[in-house]
Amino acid sequence: MQSEAQEFHKWAKDAGNKLRAYVLSYASGATAVFFLALTGKEMETFTAAEQTLLIAALLLFVSTAVLCLYELNVDARRCFYIAKQLELPPPKQAWAENDAFKRLRLGLIYGSYATAILATAAVVGFLILRIT
Repeated sequence: MQSEAQEFHKWAKDAGNKLRAYVLSYASGATAVFFLALTGKEMETFTAAEQTLLIAALLLFVSTAVLCLYELNVDARRCFYIAKQLELPPPKQAWAENDAFKRLRLGLIYGSYATAILATAAVVGFLILRIT
């Protein structure tokens, strides 16, 4: 029987995984929309500020997707490492590398949130310039 704390940890991990999937989907979808939107001749009518905002947003959305994918890789390696350590007898288990994985993963998660927010702000800025 799982303890209540273990159950909440499981729910938190599931929620984190869903959020990570949403951020990755959002960044990937936004990048695809940019490519579709910029294939026409409208690019010639963009001002320098609009072009700068579009390029910044595109680079930030791509960065978000890359950070999310790398975070998925780190999380998979961390889970594999934990499984290997749990196979060892307790005196031989070493958890230092797991701490490094956790720090790196957390940094990547927060980095992907930051790039997604900045990319969205750039798109909003572009739309405001385009509308006015």
